[in-house]
Amino acid sequence: MTTETTGESGAGDSRAALAGMTVLEDGGGIAASYAGKLLADLGADVVKVECPSGDEVRRKSPFPEDEPGRERSGLHLFLDTNKRSVTLNLESSAGRRMYRDLARRCGTVITSRQIAEQRTLGLTWEDLSADAPEFNQVTITVFGIGTQREGWQAESLIASLASGISYRIGDADRAPLGLPYDAPQFQGGIHAAIAALLARRATREDGLGQHAWLSIVDIISNVMAGAGVAPFVFTGQSRGRAGTHMNAFYPWQVTPVKDGYYEVITMVDRQWNRFMELMGDPDWQHDERLENRWLAFQHTEELDAFWHPWMAERTKAELMELFGENHISFQPVHTIGEVAESEQLRAREFWAEIEHPEFEESVRLPGAPYQLSESPWAIRRRAPLLGEHTAEVLSEVGVARSELARLRRSGIV
Repeated sequence: MTTETTGESGAGDSRAALAGMTVLEDGGGIAASYAGKLLADLGADVVKVECPSGDEVRRKSPFPEDEPGRERSGLHLFLDTNKRSVTLNLESSAGRRMYRDLARRCGTVITSRQIAEQRTLGLTWEDLSADAPEFNQVTITVFGIGTQREGWQAESLIASLASGISYRIGDADRAPLGLPYDAPQFQGGIHAAIAALLARRATREDGLGQHAWLSIVDIISNVMAGAGVAPFVFTGQSRGRAGTHMNAFYPWQVTPVKDGYYEVITMVDRQWNRFMELMGDPDWQHDERLENRWLAFQHTEELDAFWHPWMAERTKAELMELFGENHISFQPVHTIGEVAESEQLRAREFWAEIEHPEFEESVRLPGAPYQLSESPWAIRRRAPLLGEHTAEVLSEVGVARSELARLRRSGIV
């Protein structure tokens, strides 16, 4: 994908959807960082406040050549594009004062800082909005504010378990699993970005700011609402883990093939019939257990033995061609390596290339999750070095550059 990377200058794009919006991102971690990234990639000026040792995402793998470094984390390079980094020690009164000045200048704060810590530091929405009625803040939590679990610290696995979604993940005879790849944290970031935009829109209309606080458990529980909670509420039924097979229809499963796995689902009879034709109209298709395919899942082990060997003799590429020619909507299970080399994503111009002083060669990153014709997504600025924009950002709230040396000696920035 061709990007509009501008190196260290990060010049704005007046066509960008969120040009003119300024956000302070605080608290660290994936959720707040992803929320900030979503807004920054659409043109918002996102100022990332980091402690002097750096946000935790800088310390998370992967690292190129397995060599850790605070500028080398692949997660940081992805999450912090298009942002400006300022370091502040909030243990100091001067650091807190500058934070408050920045927050009020930005008008919107997205934070994952624990609410108890916000109260101790005097950085809650009530504190920051005391003389700025149009001020908005989004607080990302795992369990929410004002509940008995308000102070609980947790990550993605706990959110998966507490939401109930893990009850459906994994093999029936083994322990539940969490959502992989920190998906709950990324979902928290998506919803935080949406909350920030909604609050900003409301402020434009009535001039009043507000505090939006998110619970990641609530977010993931909403995913469960239709598929899991509703059947229990209406019928008292609660389906457990089904492993690679769905206990609802047959076949609806992930099936081994010669070089990996394939998803197979034939809820439409026409596709099932074409599938049978591809296998030479075998006699077993008339097995009485297949007469009602809504109940046939009760006999998966015996029925799988009829057609799994046929699948296992073929590669994903061979099956993709066969099923495509016959309009059968089965899908191969891609590995991460296959995703990275996907012709589909290449055709979408999904990947972005950036230059970074830490690396001799350009770095490839995931690109736009959407394409806008008139207000384009773009990488305008690489992920910042730790504190790279401290002098620039603080000058915008009246801190003289001559003062920075003293602040650095004092460990405040």
